[in-house]
Formats: sequence, structure tokens, C-alpha cells
Amino acid sequence: MPTSASAGGPSRRDILKVAAAVAGGVALGPASPAAAVQSARTLVGAIRWDAYTGKDWRIGMGANRMLSPAEYRFRLPFYSTITVAAPVLLDQNFDTGTTGSAPAGWTVSAGTGSSVSVVDGPDRPGKTVLLHDASTAGGMATMSRTFAAQTRAVTVEWDWKETTAGGWARMLVTGGSTTIVDIATQQVAGGKQLAYRTTSGAWQPIQTVADNTWYSIKVIVDPAPPEGATPWVDIFVDGVRGAYHVPFLAAATVLDQVTFQTNPTLTTDVYVDNVNVEVTESVDVDATSQAIMDQEIQYAKAAGIDYWAFDYYPTQPMTQSRDLYLSSTYKSLVNWCAILDGNFGYGADFDANLTVLVARMAESNYQKVLGTRPLVYIIAGATADRVTAIRTKAAQAGLGDPYVVVTGWTAQTATDLMTSVGADAVSRYAAVPSSTAVPYSTLTAGESALWPAYATAAGQVVPTVTTGWDPRDRHDYPAPWGPQPDTTYLQDDDYWAQQATPTQIATHLADAITWTKTNLPNAPANTVLIYAWNENLEGGWICPTLDETNNPDTVWRLDAIATVNRTA
Repeated sequence: MPTSASAGGPSRRDILKVAAAVAGGVALGPASPAAAVQSARTLVGAIRWDAYTGKDWRIGMGANRMLSPAEYRFRLPFYSTITVAAPVLLDQNFDTGTTGSAPAGWTVSAGTGSSVSVVDGPDRPGKTVLLHDASTAGGMATMSRTFAAQTRAVTVEWDWKETTAGGWARMLVTGGSTTIVDIATQQVAGGKQLAYRTTSGAWQPIQTVADNTWYSIKVIVDPAPPEGATPWVDIFVDGVRGAYHVPFLAAATVLDQVTFQTNPTLTTDVYVDNVNVEVTESVDVDATSQAIMDQEIQYAKAAGIDYWAFDYYPTQPMTQSRDLYLSSTYKSLVNWCAILDGNFGYGADFDANLTVLVARMAESNYQKVLGTRPLVYIIAGATADRVTAIRTKAAQAGLGDPYVVVTGWTAQTATDLMTSVGADAVSRYAAVPSSTAVPYSTLTAGESALWPAYATAAGQVVPTVTTGWDPRDRHDYPAPWGPQPDTTYLQDDDYWAQQATPTQIATHLADAITWTKTNLPNAPANTVLIYAWNENLEGGWICPTLDETNNPDTVWRLDAIATVNRTA
């Protein structure tokens, strides 16, 4: 299977489309009787969100880290590189240890009245390590483990509990002899707390802790962030980020050891389990080459994708993929249009960016509908003034009146927005499940019901085709482009759908095209919009994956999509 344009293109993707007659339909809502109707072929668009800028950019780093865990690597786009073949540096649950003995592989020390040993339970299956300290006269219990030295970020995770909380149980991450992270429990006037030591020596509380209660803790330690950022530490407790980009305690460029210990002047019993150290970023998802973009265009063309709807970012590094598309010798094979949001700017920035966009609308590969009308989606930041400006600037350039589609999470909110800003139609960005582990068939049934609901409310609609929704990868590494510092994960990260098969995605697309053909007065642009070409982080993609290109005899998502009839 060729994976670059120079290798001759996607050899398995030249699949003939069989024309099938689809009946015309009856309007469901107040469609304009004068609306022109698009040609017989239903246009299939796909959303592009191009954050795959590689490890040297903060955004690209975030994408890399979200897709690095083994359970998410099946989502990696075909152009990804595995940079660390064995990212797990330490993974130990102590279940195979000998009860009463020191944990295997750890360096332990125990003063008078102290001990470090593997124990059964005590209140969970398997075994744990007990750091027992009954001395207040200098005795302490310590267990340390070195791992292969790392110069880039590592993620350290463990479970622990204290029989009596607040007894100064401690965990340290070090590089050589330099302590970088110091986390401990403490008992102060405010109660029993988990805290981290700051560069001033003071202890900053993270949250309260209770006696005899297990806590799962994760620490991400980054000695070399991209774009020259200062080294930092993030701390999570039971899935909640309690400390964001805390500075290192001391300058260090290497990470190589974790330590658990008690306090020499206090008594405590600390149980430790499930210690894991892993390279945080073990893949590089970098789409910023012309050869990759050329290959993407050919894949999309062969699967019958008519246009990409680019989430439009006017500044680097998020412009790179769009720039590569526009400079490609293959760009005429797949058209494009813009999806606008607040990133498009305000005031003078909006005006300047709009001038650039309208100039592109005049080009033959900018998607038009209803004859000569440039297609524009707005998913956030739509106002009457902005829509008017888009129409005015296009008219001044001698273009057709832009067909402006606004989105909303309900039919009524989308319709109200369309009416207030003077848009032409409504749509959605994606279908999002309302619970956990929702079958894909349930997700698509709900989305299919939205097509007539939006049409009835607004009159004109662009149906969406969601290929999946599963943003749980952000639990392992929260998105660096979200609100910072965010102390909890986004609520919708807990809502996800089960993975779709290629056939299920193709069936859903066929249903959307059939609905559109049957209801052309309410869908006069005669287009559907797939979520998404490459929203791999959120679980919606059709771009070929590394798994697919490594297994060319399997049915790819694009294979299935290519068989769906678009014509009437």
C-alpha cells in the first residue's frame, strides 16, 4: 500500500460508484419556495481539524500525548510515527511479590521501628507494599526505584492510602540527586491535606484527604516543553487536576527515579500499589509535509469526498495544513470551505481575515452550492454584523451570495441563531451521546432524528454524519488548548459511543444522502457534512489510520464510504 503521493496514490481506492435513483421529497418546514436546488449529486463534505503539528508545537504536543497510550493508538492517522516503541518504564502492582519481603526491584531502607514489605490486601484484591513507621526518633521507611533516564516528559501514577491520614507520607520524583517533585500528606489547622512543596519551601494544599482511604494520583513531569516553555509539573488526584504547570523544585533536565517514604519524626502506615512510570509522549503525529497532504487529498478523492470543511485558524501553527492543501498540485481533486469560530478574530482582525478568505472564495476549488454561492459554516461567534460583512465583501468581489450555515446543539437554538444573524441554514458540528458506552447505532438513530427536527424548525438544513464520539483520551492528558488551568475534565469526556464499523458509518452516510434527496426543498444545498475527516482525539474520523495502512487487506472506513451512492 503506497503511503505517499510519490508512490503513485492509494491503489485500492479507485472504486466505481453505481448510480441509483432516489426519489425527490416533500418539504418538512418553511423552506423558501424560490430556493434553487443543487445538482443531482449530493455533495459529501468532511470536517478537518488540523492540530497535528508535531512535537515541537504545544498544540501538536497535546495531540501526541493524548494518542500515546496503548489503548488509543488505533486512532493514529496513517502519517504518525512511533517514537518510543516501549514507553512503559515501570509497571508494578506487587501481586507476584513474596509476602513479608521487600518489593522486588526497589531499593529499601528502614530505620528503627520501621519496615518496608509486601503485604496481602489489606482491603483490595492482591498485594500492596506497606511502609510501616512506628518511630518518632529518626527512623523512617523508604522505597526507591530507578528507571531509564528520560529527557522528555514522563507520567508517574500510583495508588496509596494512610491508615491515619496527614502523617507526612511522601512521594518524590528525582533526576540524579535533584528533587524535582515533592508530594506529601500533612495535618494542619485546615485539616488533613495532600500538598506539594513549592520552590519557596512552603506546602501548597491540593485537596483534603481522609483516613484509610485509597487515592489514585498521577503526576506529569515535563523537563523540556515545546516552544521554549518553562519545565512544569501537573498533579491529578482521582482524575481531577489539582495543580497545573507547577515549576520544578530545582533545575533538572533528566528524570530517573521515584521514591516513597515516611517522616522520621512521625508515625504512620502507608500502603502503596499500582506504581506506573511511562513516557508521556511516545508518538509523533505530524501532518505538516506536502507529501502527506497530497496523499490525504488522493485518499479523500478516491472515497468520494467532495470537499473538506476546514476549521479555519488564521495563525500558525494551525494554518499549516490548510496552507499545504492550497499549495498542493492535487487541490483541484477535493474542494474546501471554511468553518468559522472565535479564532477568526474580531474587529480589524476579522476584517483582515475575511479579505483573505473572500479572495479564496473566488477560486475554483472553493466549494460552491446552489450554483455560485460560496459555502460557509459558522460554529461560534456568529452575529448579524459578521454575516452581513461576509455577504458584503463577497458581493464586492463579484461573487455569489455566500450560503451561510450556523450550528446549534438543538434545533431551536440553531434556528433562533439563524434568524437573528440572517444565515441561510442550520446544522450541527457532531452528535454527542448523553451517557457512557452508547452503541453507535443509538448515536446514529438520534442524529437521524435531528435532520427532520432541524429542517422543521429552520426550513433549511445541512445534515451531519457523525462517525464517532469518544474523547476519553483527554483523561490521560487533558487538552492544552482548553481553559487553563482547568481543574476538572470536561463533562462530555464522560459521554462516549462505542466504535463504529466501516459498514455502520457507510450506512449512516447513505441514510443521510437518502434523506437529503428525499427532502431537497429543506436541504437545497444538497450536501451532507461528515464529522469528521480527522477529529481522532474526539473519536470521529475517516482519514486512514496507521493500523489500516499497516493492514491493507482490511476494509478501511474510506473503503466503505466509497461504495455509497451520491447520485439520483
